[in-house]
Amino acid sequence: MKEAMVVTVPAPVAGRARKVAGALGGSRSARIAARAGLATRAAFYLLLAGIVLDVAFAGGATGTQANANGALTTIAKDPVGRVAIGAAAFGFLALGLVRIAGAIRDRDADRGQRLRTLAQGLFYGVLTWVPLSFLLGSRETGSEQAQHSETSTVLSWPGGRLLVAVVGLVVIGVCAYQIKCAVNQDFTDGMNLRAAPRSVRRLVDVAGTVGIAARALVFVPIGVLLLVAAAAADPAHAKGLDAELATLARQSWWGPAVLVLVAAGLVVFACYAALEARYRRVDCSS
Repeated sequence: MKEAMVVTVPAPVAGRARKVAGALGGSRSARIAARAGLATRAAFYLLLAGIVLDVAFAGGATGTQANANGALTTIAKDPVGRVAIGAAAFGFLALGLVRIAGAIRDRDADRGQRLRTLAQGLFYGVLTWVPLSFLLGSRETGSEQAQHSETSTVLSWPGGRLLVAVVGLVVIGVCAYQIKCAVNQDFTDGMNLRAAPRSVRRLVDVAGTVGIAARALVFVPIGVLLLVAAAAADPAHAKGLDAELATLARQSWWGPAVLVLVAAGLVVFACYAALEARYRRVDCSS
């Protein structure tokens, strides 16, 4: 009977990785930059909430999409805004690298915690490309049109329908996991709240529970629509956040009322994200 092959990382390589991770995680400047990335996320959701209110009350008369593209377009109207977008890209990159370093250097965390932290780091590393590509001239980044185009391209690949369906399931799965974390208040595990006032700890509990769940519920339909697009082999069904909210805005009185609730939920999440930027332990697995 043949022995199972085990893939191992050479000791010198693993040692160098831990050394680099230790230096990065121990750098105060890197941790500050990583917190700036979290603060940028808070500002993004606050701006997105304002755009959602525009869709609710003005029917999106400004023409600004209620998604990442709309937020970037709003910010990029002047040179200071473009500098802010560059700073956001740097903050996301720093956050991604520090989280990856945390997954490597944190010996006290279990494997599941380290894998989740590694996944977060990789996510923010990829997310860096969104503001950076917009800044470099790709003005359709994060737009409804870009999502349709990308979905259409993937559907044309061999096995493309399966891939789109997998992405849809991943989106739904991540949202379900976030709702579970919100209900169980698992989000406080990686936050340093011991020295925080009781009022701040209560605010973290409330803002995290309501905000995380609200944000997840906003994005669940996107995963569902990706599954529909895969089943029908039609990218027109792969609607993004902007199209989802625009559909609600056209529903007599209750549509705008739901949009107001969506905006309120995003504001609460922005509040939680700001608190997380202050109290999250960014340099360890959590």
